[in-house]
Amino acid sequence: MDPILLGVSDTIESEFDAEVYKNLTPLEKYHSLLFRSVDKLFGFLGTDRETIKPFLTDFVSVEAQSLDREGYGFTIKDANDLGFGGLACHTVDLGGASVGGAIQSAHTIVKANPYAVVLVAAADIPKSVFKQVSDLKRLTATVCHKDWEMPYGATLIGLYSLLCERMMVDTGVTNEDLEEITKHFRTLAETNPRAFQYQKPMVEKQLKKPLSGVYSTPMIAIVTDHGFATLITSEVMKQKLIDNKVIKSDAKHIYVIGSGHSAHAEYLIQKKDLKSPAGLACERAVASSGINRSEIEYAWIYDCFTGMVIHEASLYFGVSPKETATALRGGKISNGSKEIPINLSGGILNYQAAMAISGATGLVDIASQYGLAVDPIPNILREPPKVSLLGGNGGIDSINSVILFAKDKVERTPKEPMLLKPLEVNVPNPKEMEKATILSATTIYFNPGGEKKPPYLIVCSTKENGEMVLTNLYDKEGREIVSKEGLELGKTKVEFQRIDGKIQAVVVV
Repeated sequence: MDPILLGVSDTIESEFDAEVYKNLTPLEKYHSLLFRSVDKLFGFLGTDRETIKPFLTDFVSVEAQSLDREGYGFTIKDANDLGFGGLACHTVDLGGASVGGAIQSAHTIVKANPYAVVLVAAADIPKSVFKQVSDLKRLTATVCHKDWEMPYGATLIGLYSLLCERMMVDTGVTNEDLEEITKHFRTLAETNPRAFQYQKPMVEKQLKKPLSGVYSTPMIAIVTDHGFATLITSEVMKQKLIDNKVIKSDAKHIYVIGSGHSAHAEYLIQKKDLKSPAGLACERAVASSGINRSEIEYAWIYDCFTGMVIHEASLYFGVSPKETATALRGGKISNGSKEIPINLSGGILNYQAAMAISGATGLVDIASQYGLAVDPIPNILREPPKVSLLGGNGGIDSINSVILFAKDKVERTPKEPMLLKPLEVNVPNPKEMEKATILSATTIYFNPGGEKKPPYLIVCSTKENGEMVLTNLYDKEGREIVSKEGLELGKTKVEFQRIDGKIQAVVVV
């Protein structure tokens, strides 16, 4: 028995009167996004809160971190404020992977109890990190290790560019690949009235002004106010809702056929060899569905940074990053047997996305392909895909969630996942005079509100025992190096020394 999804709604700031919305408190904005999303979903299904209330069993939500609304109690409060007292409540906090995680929770609930009717809904109101210095400082404190990353000026963007710089060296992916992929998805967004980048053509010079390493502004997701809601249940309960005239008789659905997620480490410096959890998450989802990857006909893949869509697609489908990058220039990826389109809404680089629920952008995109989005995206496939994949990434590529949807019932037996090597955790423990090799390096040009003023370099070095250490870089005269020019990743040797009270890497000549 596969659970079914009955519809998806989302709410963006422009749906409200600008003057009224501007003067709301943060909590009022949050409630406006959440309540409107739920009411739009129920209206789409031909019902309302009061009518469906007796049939709801569970409420799954996502922590709105920008409001410090953390913990299970806030999910209960939101359910009560929606008028749904007495539900079983479930809270998810997987960063950008949270929407996939919430769908996975609902999938698990309905698989275990075919009489469950699960409302999945959430909202968040962060402001763009390019507008609010205080938001950026709080974000840095959240995603960067206080001892091994923050003292060296690490930022979210900087750590992601460290990952990308190493991927490019290892795989042959180029700056030109990143630029062409970015242009393609920006073009899709320009035709989407609900996209943040609607009718905003990209200026070429924007691509030439880096914020960190290879990443310029168009290659980085913009964070906006956002809310979403969806309903997941069984075919048995859908029919009961129809028979009781709770929802419209012609309500459609898609099947949620597989789910999986994998968590690595909370901070980048704890990720041994910079490994990713994406491959594990996809393997678990595919195995739970019983299908083969080659059956997937459409995918939405998390693209907080352009390099991540290459990286994740490669791991999801077992295709080399360079081949993936080449296909992505045309908005497609290989699933092992054919090229399939992805991210027809432009991805979160261009759509509306709040950080905690950014995967809702992908849920709307996929639901649109099946006629199940309240506000569908304009770019729709000619035929609904038989199988679709929704992938989400949280932290510095620390958590990954994958959900599989199918147009028709899939009569398959779940498979045992292939034996995959577990992810190992790094424990930094550098000592003075120890030698290491630079694994990756990137120059940070943008860190407003940070203690370390750009430009400066952060480097990730690997000791002989495999232990990784994040530092800045100095020459043998004690001058800080701010450019990676002349460095050879995987070859340049460093020695750890204590400078101004911190362990730093010094280039060995």
